[in-house]
Amino acid sequence: VESEPMLKTINNIYLIISILLYSILAQDSSTKYLLISFLSIYSFLSYFAVLSLNNSDFNSHTKSVLAMEVFVYSFIFVAAFNYISYFYNNNFFVFSESDAMGYHKYAKLMVNMSSLGESIEFYLEYWDPDDLGMVMLLYPLYLLSESNLMLNVFYLFIGVITALSLFSISQHFMTKKYAFLSALAYSLSSFVLFFHSIGMKESFMIMLVVLSFDFYYRFIESKSIFHLTAMIVFMGLLFFFRPAIPVIVVVSIVLGFILSKKGGVIFILVSIILMSDLILNATSVYTAGGIDTLIEIRRLQGMIIGGVPFTYAVNILSQSVGPLPTLLSEAAIPTFYGPGLIYRILLAFPFWLGVIYIYSTKNYKLYPLTIFIVMEMASLIFILDGFELRKGLPHIPFVFVIAFWFLDKYDRKIIHFKNKKRFRIFFNFSMFFFTLIIFYWNFR
Repeated sequence: VESEPMLKTINNIYLIISILLYSILAQDSSTKYLLISFLSIYSFLSYFAVLSLNNSDFNSHTKSVLAMEVFVYSFIFVAAFNYISYFYNNNFFVFSESDAMGYHKYAKLMVNMSSLGESIEFYLEYWDPDDLGMVMLLYPLYLLSESNLMLNVFYLFIGVITALSLFSISQHFMTKKYAFLSALAYSLSSFVLFFHSIGMKESFMIMLVVLSFDFYYRFIESKSIFHLTAMIVFMGLLFFFRPAIPVIVVVSIVLGFILSKKGGVIFILVSIILMSDLILNATSVYTAGGIDTLIEIRRLQGMIIGGVPFTYAVNILSQSVGPLPTLLSEAAIPTFYGPGLIYRILLAFPFWLGVIYIYSTKNYKLYPLTIFIVMEMASLIFILDGFELRKGLPHIPFVFVIAFWFLDKYDRKIIHFKNKKRFRIFFNFSMFFFTLIIFYWNFR
């Protein structure tokens, strides 16, 4: 680690681990989805190549270069996902027909109604308001063409906006090069590109989360009413996609502000005690009546494995370093996720060191992001949804930001450790441990 930049070391480990895992798993993998397996292998090789090329100093690391790279790379993979979907299933929903097909059918019905108000009223008779944002997104697109490919094209531009917004956030805390790389590494992850392809709400929702924080940081620096208004608008729109998320955003910003003040921890503890009834009521709502009811529901869903304590332990592990990747599976969707999730697991090392260093050095500007991540992780663990990538997507962009913040500081020797040998052993052990987890998960 000390002989070369940690980022370069992690990238090289990513390549070695991926080659090793895919080579071993390919021998026992099913030929049912051979095209998907080939695409997954191409995905990790191209991802490594792009990250390595951009890690060199020849790149100017500008917004225009980032936008172009994200758009072109995303276009190639979104097109490939759709081709594979049509090849196997004769549709463009990329093995995600259940929810995506529902949005598609209702959006088609709505555009043929006499007015927008009538179509919304019709939709709310059958679906919850927190899914209204998705069909309202499809409505103008389906006025042009009633195909979910319209959404795929739209999401290519959403992906670019998200990347540029992450670049903007990251530049508040790190050098331009590492800010560029954090935005690029997230935006080109296989799981991000997969969600651009399937006709669901996640890509747009994540853009709203990222823009909310982007304009929060812009407002902190500029004190501009425009930036504050933009932040409020983006957070408000999130209520039409997943209402819990804007609440967590607001709480993370408020808690970040309180913790930056003297006596902030005591104030928070007192507030929790005073608001205990409200917290218990909210918990009851999100657990469908209490923790016992939640556990029983999860048991019926087959999500309690090896007892409740073990299930919670595995959920904690999954959220802390994952979700864990299933690389070459008879199920198509996990295979699409795999290459990006391996890299996300390796970033767990600089991410958690970054969180520790942020709080030990009282880096208040980064408090809201770290609180948002930890709060969402804790919520998903509590309701035993720690394995579900979809639920955890909103905080993952910021895992990349914190990880690259630490990598930037470490590689520029702003952060250093007195006992370099012990740190190198710790780093090597962590990488070995992550590799073992992935191996176990895929051979279990």
